[in-house]
Amino acid sequence: MRKLVGLTGSAGGSLARNREFRLLWLSFTMSVAADQIFPVTVTIAALNAGGTASTIGAIFTCRWIALIVFALLGGLWADRLPRRTVMVASLGFQCCVAAVGLCGGVSPWLLALLVFLVGGAEAFHRPAYQACLSSVLTPAQRPAGAALTAVSWRLGAVIGPSLGAYVVTAWSARIGFLAVLTAYLLGLVLLLPLREPVVTLGRRASAVREIADGLSEVVRRRWVLGVIVAVALQQMLTIAPAQVLLPLVSRETFGGDAVYGTALALLSVGGLAGGLVSMRWKPGRPGLAAIAGLALYGLVPLALAWPVSPGFVYACYVTVGLGLEIFAVQWVVNLQREIPPERLARVTSVDWLAASVMTPLGLTFTGPAVAAIGRPALLAIGAVAGFAVPLATLLLRGMTRFQSDVTALGGDSTHEAATSLNQGHSP
Repeated sequence: MRKLVGLTGSAGGSLARNREFRLLWLSFTMSVAADQIFPVTVTIAALNAGGTASTIGAIFTCRWIALIVFALLGGLWADRLPRRTVMVASLGFQCCVAAVGLCGGVSPWLLALLVFLVGGAEAFHRPAYQACLSSVLTPAQRPAGAALTAVSWRLGAVIGPSLGAYVVTAWSARIGFLAVLTAYLLGLVLLLPLREPVVTLGRRASAVREIADGLSEVVRRRWVLGVIVAVALQQMLTIAPAQVLLPLVSRETFGGDAVYGTALALLSVGGLAGGLVSMRWKPGRPGLAAIAGLALYGLVPLALAWPVSPGFVYACYVTVGLGLEIFAVQWVVNLQREIPPERLARVTSVDWLAASVMTPLGLTFTGPAVAAIGRPALLAIGAVAGFAVPLATLLLRGMTRFQSDVTALGGDSTHEAATSLNQGHSP
């Protein structure tokens, strides 16, 4: 691992020596740990309070509502204020929310409020993190930085839920909230000494105008708009139905929940492998590599429609995880290259908003769709959409290279000057 992160090319320098990246990445890792332990703690607390499966579903719907409500505002303020300030404020707010859960005696309605508040803070934190990540790295360091972010996320997805379940089961939900509070607090403390390069902002406009400016950055670049639309449609037509139907296939076809849990774990394992590969691999056509990786998700509904064996399902989930992280790293790195730094958080928030709107729609309509056309037919539609929707974007100009003809004002030249100034102060 040290060899992977230590060298990023002679022009890029070492990630291990980039003090600001170390602080930012470690803080993100702590926030991921908290984000993974939090839902397990809330679930068990809700069950302890007499909640049902419907109660838990309603509680976690509040997260999607919060992301939809606050996504664009999160990107707006992450571009208006220093990103470090936005992240510190978000983590501080999440600490307060976790502290409320720590007090004990939580009811289902209060848990729903806590989930909504944490989701709202997340809508501010993630765009600010992505924009700050771009500012503290040189262009040559960005692929490794994005890959390490993916590794942190996938490790958290593998370890966090099991650790949270163990902590809450062995002790209590209150101890789970204490673990969440501790992780958020560590993430906040790690950000305090971070010295973020200054991003030169243009003349301040109204909030509506600045949000519109972020949307215009998306619309002006066909490949950016194409990817955002493709991901949103795939979330609704492929990913959401697979999430709902995997546990049913596991029970009805394989006689238990083992395939369900193992498949999700292997999805994260594949993602971890994809992140590690992306640290060193620099494809000549990053858009082609990314879209091919995203299109692999069509394998999941295919495996669920014809679950010939657990091994076949597992192989598909590992492959899909690998492809998703290759896509994610190339998407993040090339957005950082092409979008002006002062508008990057707003573009990231548009991506989040599109996915946040379409995912709950897919989750909601999966049940009625199964009743109307049957599970095999729905999964077949999901498989076709999973492959075809991303691959169709390759017809767009600039997609295979994730590059457009738009000249990004304040692009990498401005970024490099700011980063050089920052690294001059780094040990």
